[in-house]
Amino acid sequence: MVRFRIGKAVATRVEEMTDRSFDFRKFFPLSTDEDVAANLHWMAPGHYEADTGRLLLSMHSWLVDTGRFKVLIDGCIGNDKERPGRPDWCNLQTPFLDRLAEAGARPEQVDYVLCTHLHADHVGWNTRLLDGRWVPTFPNAKYVFSRKEYDHWQAQFASDSNGHHLAGYRDSVLPIIEAGQALVVDDYAEIADCLVLAPAPGHTPGHVAIWLKSGDDAAVFTGDIIHHPVQLKKPAWSCFGCKDQAQASQTREKVLAECVDRGATLLPAHFMAPFGGRIRPAARGYWWDGEAQP
Repeated sequence: MVRFRIGKAVATRVEEMTDRSFDFRKFFPLSTDEDVAANLHWMAPGHYEADTGRLLLSMHSWLVDTGRFKVLIDGCIGNDKERPGRPDWCNLQTPFLDRLAEAGARPEQVDYVLCTHLHADHVGWNTRLLDGRWVPTFPNAKYVFSRKEYDHWQAQFASDSNGHHLAGYRDSVLPIIEAGQALVVDDYAEIADCLVLAPAPGHTPGHVAIWLKSGDDAAVFTGDIIHHPVQLKKPAWSCFGCKDQAQASQTREKVLAECVDRGATLLPAHFMAPFGGRIRPAARGYWWDGEAQP
């Protein structure tokens, strides 16, 4: 398993699946065929399928063991979920919980579940299907939602409950609220002594960056602030699914710059291997520390 040590804390990647459903050019509206050709030598085969023109995106969670608490960050897609418009996400049957146990936590041992935002591919394992009902997967956990994000999706669901993200709200967020396990917090809330939820809007209105500080070390769990390593080189590129693409770009620039200033480890939700690491400024944008920019 892939682990990053941040001070006394350990962040372990918990794999769900690899998504191959997104066309690169459609996913990044500002990209051109020339951009793809110029980056093909490093993107393929690990981050891009040259024969299909599709992105390779990892779907994974991060399990953070602080020494005192076990915290799951972002809950992927989940099993048995119906996702209209996303056939690659429908009715999955993955051994995610077995992988979580291998990473160091059984469901009942998880103390907190933190959601960077409430899109369907970040909340799915919040719940699991039991006797025909969606129940909290982590029975002893508090599920932490940003108030701005929670209010946004609550209003969206009240006005129109169609679409795969609202299906996610229905089967993976509402049951948590009904079970009394939701903890809705304001900006800069501190959780588990060492994690802070900082506003990072753009992809969704209430998206947060989750900053971990342990001793002299820091890391940031970025959810959908950044989807793909090409955005290190092209931080102005926002994906087609960003609610406010200009704001998403500004947030990405801010978070990447803060990573450099703080020497923080970047731990995204969708990067393929190496899945995370420290970054540095480069001639064009940013790149992984210690690696020459291709």
